[in-house]
Amino acid sequence: MKHLLLIVLILPVFAFGQVNILNATTPEQIGAMTDEEVELNNNDPLPYAYVNERDVLFSKTIWEVIDLNERVNFPLFYPSDTTLVRDERRPLIHYLLVNAKNQTIPFVYKKDNLKDKLSLDELNAALKYQKIKKGEGENIGLERIINEAGTKKAFLLNSNIDLGEYNDVDETELNDDDFAQFDNDMDRLIFANNLLQPEEYSEEIFDYADVIQYKMKGIWFFDKRHAELKYRPIAIAPVVQTARSKSDMKDNPDLKPVTVDLFWIFFPDTRQILNKADAFNESNTSKPVNFDHLLNSRRFSAYIYKEDNVYQDRSIKDYIPENALMQLLESDRIKEKIRNFEQDMWSY
Repeated sequence: MKHLLLIVLILPVFAFGQVNILNATTPEQIGAMTDEEVELNNNDPLPYAYVNERDVLFSKTIWEVIDLNERVNFPLFYPSDTTLVRDERRPLIHYLLVNAKNQTIPFVYKKDNLKDKLSLDELNAALKYQKIKKGEGENIGLERIINEAGTKKAFLLNSNIDLGEYNDVDETELNDDDFAQFDNDMDRLIFANNLLQPEEYSEEIFDYADVIQYKMKGIWFFDKRHAELKYRPIAIAPVVQTARSKSDMKDNPDLKPVTVDLFWIFFPDTRQILNKADAFNESNTSKPVNFDHLLNSRRFSAYIYKEDNVYQDRSIKDYIPENALMQLLESDRIKEKIRNFEQDMWSY
């Protein structure tokens, strides 16, 4: 009788958590919630409690790296190949990137100070890299450009393209750094004006598997009203291998991947979206955890790479260079400093 009661109690919970998988009559119905389930799931993220500044006895802003190679962080990374799973399973980057591009998330930023906004054109440009093929002996790509005009600049001028500030620039007088920037801008103008055929260039596109890490900016603070040390996420950024780096590594596999912060997002702008986006729960697949809860409850592994400080918020590697072990120990020291503040509040 006890076993029967246990089954009766568990089955309804399991059926509800699997999003209609037990009640589906066709494969298309799997993952689609019924009207009743939609109504029950139509909840907003738990709002942050108001914090009076006078109640904050201590606060410390920290920046952390969430390494996606760690097993505990896999729910943030997988599925990296979305063709292998159904539509209801997507990685964290999917919800951040898709909603940044369709501007459901109103603003994305270039840096963690959340001052300079990243335009949609700049974001799209960062997601792909196009490279003109040499085309030696085939009269395509770079060889065709040289045969027809001699230089990329002349090729653009022959096509009646306005070069703006580069109209009066003599490329032979530029130093190496300036010429590299000039050459990149010539390539950009060639691709922007569709002057090449598809067989004349190669293209690398950003893929979800290119996400290496996430960076989180947050604040630890002690609320004396509740006598509790609390954490509040402020911003999040996906760290990705650049499309250009992927292209270069195909030509030279010995190169190391080059990574960048794709964008920074003010975390409260993501909460409505992430609250409706479920991460995979390896312990119990019938009870997925949404990404908003996962990140707010800190169900991930991370290490501190920077704290707010008088030295313009310099990072740990700026004052402990080229020593990974000492950097990790410094990260742990900062973590213990924050933790000990709460413990010290209870010393009598």
